[in-house]
Amino acid sequence: MWYASGSIEPGCAGKRWGVADRTPAGPATKEKSAIVMDKRFSRSSVLLVIGVSSFMGALDIAVVNIVLPVIQKDLSTSVRAVQWISVAFLVTASGLLPVFGRLGDLWGHRTIFLCGIFVFTLFTLLCGLAPTVGWLIVFRVLQAVGSAMVVSVATALLIRHFPPEHRGRVLGLQLTMTYLGLITGPTLGGLAAQFWNWRVAFWINAPVGIALFLSAWWVLPKGVHGERERFDVAGAVMLFTAVVSGLLGITGVGGRAGAGGQAGLLLLGVLSGVCFARRELRLESRGEPALIRLSLFRNTAFSLSAGVALAGYTCEYFVIFLSPFYLMRVLGLSGGLAGLLLTAKSVVMVFVAPVCGNLSDRVGPRPLSLAGMGCYAASLTLQARLTGESPLLWVAALLILTGIAIGFFVSPNNSAMMGAVPPSDQGVASAVLALVRNLGIALGVALSGTFLAFRPESVLDGFRLAMVFGAGIAVVGVILSAFQQSVPVGVLKGTADAGDEGTGL
Repeated sequence: MWYASGSIEPGCAGKRWGVADRTPAGPATKEKSAIVMDKRFSRSSVLLVIGVSSFMGALDIAVVNIVLPVIQKDLSTSVRAVQWISVAFLVTASGLLPVFGRLGDLWGHRTIFLCGIFVFTLFTLLCGLAPTVGWLIVFRVLQAVGSAMVVSVATALLIRHFPPEHRGRVLGLQLTMTYLGLITGPTLGGLAAQFWNWRVAFWINAPVGIALFLSAWWVLPKGVHGERERFDVAGAVMLFTAVVSGLLGITGVGGRAGAGGQAGLLLLGVLSGVCFARRELRLESRGEPALIRLSLFRNTAFSLSAGVALAGYTCEYFVIFLSPFYLMRVLGLSGGLAGLLLTAKSVVMVFVAPVCGNLSDRVGPRPLSLAGMGCYAASLTLQARLTGESPLLWVAALLILTGIAIGFFVSPNNSAMMGAVPPSDQGVASAVLALVRNLGIALGVALSGTFLAFRPESVLDGFRLAMVFGAGIAVVGVILSAFQQSVPVGVLKGTADAGDEGTGL
């Protein structure tokens, strides 16, 4: 079994598995215990558990998106109501990510992860039993609570069980599992809706979730959590309000009163965010426990990586949102052929991500992030020059180039961001990383949709205008990448390396 001890005893499992005693001479962090691995387990088991959780979350998103039209018809509801099935999940999970990230640092990442798998699986089953669209939205909100628990601590769990010199590699493999879920989801969801019922599309994840919960309970170590500090409830409420209001305002879904309602949501989000920041700074200046130590953002490596991630995910969702309009409305392709082209992009990413993650452990994040954001800038610029007669092979090449782009930048950039914080804040950092991704998704969809709507009489003109703007965002990402660390994360001083004594390395 997994157990905690003050150091790795000579002759025990640590030595058997080639684990060096990295316990520092003095108390470098709040966590002073090392987790030793029993011979039944390995780091590969931990990686598999976290990878399957990423696969399950991505599969859920892809499956639900593909069956939304079927749900609308079967439940005899409106497009707006069906839209909330996805939006309610996104905003709820985004608002709770920092909350559960902090709780993971306080109560233990394993505890939050296991609770999240249980909650997610339970409400996945109930989603498939929902009698009305209203109940389905309620169950999706509660399912999002479980998703936020899992996503907020998943990366932190990986970081704590692998040495810094392997960080990029394992994050690349985790990303591969995520995109395998996104690739598999549409096919499984489509088959379930065609031959059975849309409810089966939800139940697909149920056996995965049950098996994952049992595996995680058995494999993940019972590590020592941080000190039981007071949890900042008021700060959590302020941040949740800021994130949810901001996302609803950005996407425009919540603005049922039109532009005024959308502006009101954005204003509420900004005011709540300002109040949250002032509160956290005041708590930190007094030495009191804060939900998020905003001093983390004074760390250049952390802030730059967050900025690159925001730019990269925004660019990615420019492509994801706009490409179907161009392929089907401009080129006149069938849905099947358009889907095949977009799937090819994801398949390329699956192979590129682990290679670049492994490479970043040797050369550092800067060159790979630069290459990835440069590929985005080139692809979006060239897509802005597409016409209604562009060769299909050329279009496919540009889509594949965006797959290469995300494969290049995500793993190295995530590794740099997680490696820039101490172990006591890795849950929060993992949650901030996931929150930045969701903000990038919302911005990408909202901005690209806005530019597309500028030219309602011409889909091609709107598409090209949006791609020009997206290329500009990619250039910003290139500039931010140029200032990142130029050395591998594993050799940086004063980062999470000090916490290796708690990882069982």
